[in-house]
Amino acid sequence: MECNDFKRGDVTDLSDCSDQLRTTLSCRVIRLGTHSFEPREPVIITSKGICIVAPSEANTCEMCTLNIYNREVIKIEAHFSRTTESTLCFYTLHRCGQYIRNALKMSDGAAAMDGQTYFSASGPAQTRKIILQIDSIGDEAQSVICSIWDNLEEVSLAHAQVLIQRATESDRKFADSKQNCESNPTTTQLQPNDQRQLLVYPPGKGGISINTADYLCLATAECLNDIIIDFYLKWLHDNVIPKTEKDRTLIFSAFFYGRLTAFTPHTNTGKDVKQTEAQKSHARVQNWTKNVNLFEKDFIIIPINERAHWILAIICFPGLKGRVTFDTHIPVEFQSIKKTKGKKVSFKSGNTTLTPLSKRENARVLADVCGVGNDDSERDEAEGDDSDLASEDSDYDNCSSNAPNNSQSNAYGSSTGANNTSSQQPFKQPLILIFDSLAGASRSYVVATLRGYLTCEYKVKFPEISAHTFNKDNMPGHCVKVPQQNNFTDCGLYLLQYVEQFFNDPIRDYRIPIKQLANWFDTITVTRKREDISNLLQKLMDDRNGLHNRILLPDIPFPTLNGQLVEPKGYNIKFEEDEIDEDDEDPHRSTVELETELSTDDTSKSKKPIKMPHARRKIGVKRRMQPGTVNTDMPTTSDSTGIPTSPIATAQRPTNLAKIRKVDP
Repeated sequence: MECNDFKRGDVTDLSDCSDQLRTTLSCRVIRLGTHSFEPREPVIITSKGICIVAPSEANTCEMCTLNIYNREVIKIEAHFSRTTESTLCFYTLHRCGQYIRNALKMSDGAAAMDGQTYFSASGPAQTRKIILQIDSIGDEAQSVICSIWDNLEEVSLAHAQVLIQRATESDRKFADSKQNCESNPTTTQLQPNDQRQLLVYPPGKGGISINTADYLCLATAECLNDIIIDFYLKWLHDNVIPKTEKDRTLIFSAFFYGRLTAFTPHTNTGKDVKQTEAQKSHARVQNWTKNVNLFEKDFIIIPINERAHWILAIICFPGLKGRVTFDTHIPVEFQSIKKTKGKKVSFKSGNTTLTPLSKRENARVLADVCGVGNDDSERDEAEGDDSDLASEDSDYDNCSSNAPNNSQSNAYGSSTGANNTSSQQPFKQPLILIFDSLAGASRSYVVATLRGYLTCEYKVKFPEISAHTFNKDNMPGHCVKVPQQNNFTDCGLYLLQYVEQFFNDPIRDYRIPIKQLANWFDTITVTRKREDISNLLQKLMDDRNGLHNRILLPDIPFPTLNGQLVEPKGYNIKFEEDEIDEDDEDPHRSTVELETELSTDDTSKSKKPIKMPHARRKIGVKRRMQPGTVNTDMPTTSDSTGIPTSPIATAQRPTNLAKIRKVDP
């Protein structure tokens, strides 16, 4: 990770430099630590720095241009000669060493002395120098170099020869070590109980460290932890998100929302009294965006862990002030339609008064029933209202363009214009999308919390502009209907697939409700993701360690093999048909209960309830497991497609909930 005090650019571009010093050197050999090569291009030295074109360690045919700034050079030893070889030896800052290693795809420090090239400003003597061996150097070039670096130290021919001799000996040792590795390849098979670091991605400072315990959460029936979530999201950003959208996308760490909503005791002194709850929350994460302007981004990806369940929030187009057409960015005007808030309706059954629970209250009850920890007391979130979220019956079909945008228009409104020719034209708008693989619980408080965060962030980024408050009118929230999980452990996998699919199969129209994502991807796509991530980790480790010093990941069970679904050993499905006498029928069971006994999935094509057979037969599915396995006989039902499913209300929840490995952001 590069230091933020400057942005690395082309040191040969002197258009913004008052001192136009520049010279070119034809080098016979260039040494970057233990990486030695004969250059194809001359080295350029300017008032800004040094430009070296070097081959990549991973692929010698791939050339990389290194731009090393003068401020990163802390010491220079030089021997100038008109008759013999001239030598320049540069010592650099630590961050420059990281930059060179990453740019040339060198190995990390653990493998540096094991037959692989390495450069480090603070490493062993043979790895910390940049040495240029120059056939001849003119007086003009010598004068330019001395003018650029006033800390240059001229050394004798003998001293220069010692530098070259030590570098040559290092080359021989490196060649012998490399030949030994290639002739005697080793393969190490890790065991699940081996506690060690597997990978740092991306390499260098600020990379995500993945260890054995993190890898084990990829096993069947395990919940993904925050480290795997962060790793895969970072990999998606680097390798999957199109280049045109990469700079317009920000992905927060899985720790961000937890830090934003971390509960802190209230004090009655000083600054704490004057701050609103949103300002206190924002202050906890203000440094996360110190060098980033959120309002220049189109998409802000926020993974959220709520009660050991992963959900995804995506803030879309926070910099827009209203709705615009998707391609032409013509403002779209809407007329506000006031939406009445539904009241709770109570009814009596005998002497008991029943009042339906709100979605959030219902979620808490479900959490207690399923054994999920309720961490409300540990969260400092904004109070949300279900009316803040756009409903599934919102109407955006009538919209008019070529009109000034009304920032006060309601998110659930319709057009006042008469231009119906563009009524179906796609548009985009500021929006908070919630993707939840266990839909049903209200996420209005998440949306309200993020709105409060954006309001405070806007004030910090634009202090000279009047305050802008984000609310349900100018930043509506919407829970998107998306593919749902059929167990208690795949929520993290679904979160990752939502993000990947968001860029591979992007939304083309942001009018609410967004209905086209219910069948966004197949269940098998998520099921095989455990194996896919494992294969990705193994490939990255092989790229780092080399195939001659291969380390194999621990052997853990996956629900797929080579992408194909596999059944666990001792697993079979037995269909049973039981006769039910009318006398055995519970007279108090309602028709609704009978109709929903065979439930339908949210992503199923058929939404009609399946009624019980008239022959009074109850058809069930029982999963038979061998003794010693996790589950015993567990009755399940069938959905409308006839595929056996396990209703969440009756499934056994594993004891291993979504894991959190705390690290400093």
